[in-house]
Amino acid sequence: MLPTVLAIETATDVCGVALHHDGQLVTNLALYRSRVHAEHLTPLIGDALRYAGLEPHSIDTVAVSSGPGSYTGLRIGTSTAKGFALAVGAKLVAVPSLEAQAARIVGYTVPGDLICAAFNARRDEVYSCVFRVDTGESLFALGEPAALAVTDLATWLPIQGDGRLWLVGEGAPRLVLALEPTWGPRIMRPDSAVNVPSAASVARLALVRIAASRYEEIPSFEPYYLKDFVARKPTRSLFERLPF
Repeated sequence: MLPTVLAIETATDVCGVALHHDGQLVTNLALYRSRVHAEHLTPLIGDALRYAGLEPHSIDTVAVSSGPGSYTGLRIGTSTAKGFALAVGAKLVAVPSLEAQAARIVGYTVPGDLICAAFNARRDEVYSCVFRVDTGESLFALGEPAALAVTDLATWLPIQGDGRLWLVGEGAPRLVLALEPTWGPRIMRPDSAVNVPSAASVARLALVRIAASRYEEIPSFEPYYLKDFVARKPTRSLFERLPF
């Protein structure tokens, strides 16, 4: 029996929800606005279920984009996924966020190409991971995700063969200048439509993990933040700056 999967993507400013049912993607919704996850994620799940004609208890598995990425986004996505799974008796699957981003462009690539997925981190840093496209359009990670300065990318990125290098994700524009001296014309950029995270990609990768029974322990699961959260002092409002 094919699983019914609810997928959640909140690793960046994108707030996305997708439903995979009866072997096909039936709903894929997204809001492309910053700081909307807390307010809109749960209503978006409700909309996705309603559009698909499914009840909450029909969900077998909840798949969540597990990081790295935005600390707040990952925290909201994970807590919502865990709460929903516990409420309906579903299992939980974690899908690495950068892998889900890289998987979006596999249709553009050929075996031997590399995909460098990058999300913006603090200051002049990015969260990044590199994948090699193997036969059968599968992805092989060439290392663990890293948080590193853009200026360090050229020495960090492995150079393998003569394939192309695809730069994807919200952090990709920052990588071009850093990598152009080394990779030159082999650098490729996909269409903007597939250069943002998608819950549909999380759902597709979740199916592979479900087939291998790679589930998470719901009570103890935490997203892969990669870096510690640093609270910022709020900027004073206009009224606080007035001389009275």
